[in-house]
Amino acid sequence: MNPKRSKYETVFKNLFFFNRYKISGLEDTETQVLVSLEKVGPPKCPRCGSVHCHIEEKYTRIARDLDLRHKLCYIKFEENKIRCSCGYRGIEYLDFIRPYSRCTRLLEEEVAVCTARMTITDASLIWHLDWKTVKEIDKQSIKDKMIDLKTLNPTMIGVDEIAYIKGHHYLTIVRDITARKVIWVGFKRKTATLDAFFKELGPEKSLNIKVCCMDMWDPYIASVNRNTPADIVFDKFHIIKKVNEALDKVRRKVFANSDKSTRKEMKHKRFLILHRRNNLVDEQDIESLEQLLESNKPLYTAYILKEEIADIFDDVDEHREIVRLEQWFKNVRDSGIDEFLPVVSMMQRYLYGILNYFKYGLTNAGSEGFNNKINVIKRAAFGFRDIEYFKLKIFQRCGGV
Repeated sequence: MNPKRSKYETVFKNLFFFNRYKISGLEDTETQVLVSLEKVGPPKCPRCGSVHCHIEEKYTRIARDLDLRHKLCYIKFEENKIRCSCGYRGIEYLDFIRPYSRCTRLLEEEVAVCTARMTITDASLIWHLDWKTVKEIDKQSIKDKMIDLKTLNPTMIGVDEIAYIKGHHYLTIVRDITARKVIWVGFKRKTATLDAFFKELGPEKSLNIKVCCMDMWDPYIASVNRNTPADIVFDKFHIIKKVNEALDKVRRKVFANSDKSTRKEMKHKRFLILHRRNNLVDEQDIESLEQLLESNKPLYTAYILKEEIADIFDDVDEHREIVRLEQWFKNVRDSGIDEFLPVVSMMQRYLYGILNYFKYGLTNAGSEGFNNKINVIKRAAFGFRDIEYFKLKIFQRCGGV
């Protein structure tokens, strides 16, 4: 026997090693390679691991394997339907392929690496597979790597919602603030939605949650109060956003009642008005803002109120900020700027959670960061019709696997 040929055959057999099978044939064409396998061991029960099983039927399967250079590679093998004494009846256990899959586990692992970084359409083009097959591989891969919520014990959580399609269709996203990862995704943004999270987590672990950071959304508040002893922290950026909206209403009102020259001066200045004064670095922008505010007293007053509340939230001294907030409420009432009164009412209603911000110094910025990632997923896929798949991709990209 030629020793070189023997060596090459050994290498080839090692490349195509499958438990309880050996290579029995090889067909090579211009575009593909078909490797035939012959069964050499008894079938194995996937439930109890026994090899003493009764064979009911035999099937011949052909599955895709990793490509050989530029050629598509397939394996052809015999598979048994068995009946075991443990009560199992079905397809035997094979470690190199999942039941009913058209691809080997090795190929699925490589495809899953691609789908974690690109769209399923791109991955299907690379591997010459149908996009539906690639999608199922990706779904199964994520499910296999999912972190079981029952193994986690979060003490600080953030709750936020994100729209997955237009028309008020939301997902509720729960993240572990300490671990910085998404740990649960639910449909809608109702009290029952978040109740489902706490039910899945379990009552004992729910009682271990000490802090929950969220927006001022009553259904979430009701669920957290019902299921946990947690202190609720309201996101300061949500409050600043409401203040900026009130300031913008004042800007539009002033613009509508101004003469032509004033309107010309105010045009394209919205960014400057809503921006923090401390964050402006361009001298021309600063000068332009000051000129605009000097000529519009209501706008100037509203701008000062916005800057005051932003300065208050820059500090985290709980006792000092209580006094400063009360003073800001008084300043709003004395200013005569009616657009700010709803903001004051909102803040007074949810004051307990605002004060907890000064106690813990937490925001929902992490959730907003995850929301940006989720929006990237949506844009890359041009939307998701399979919402379960969308949820799995969220876990994949935001730390839940």
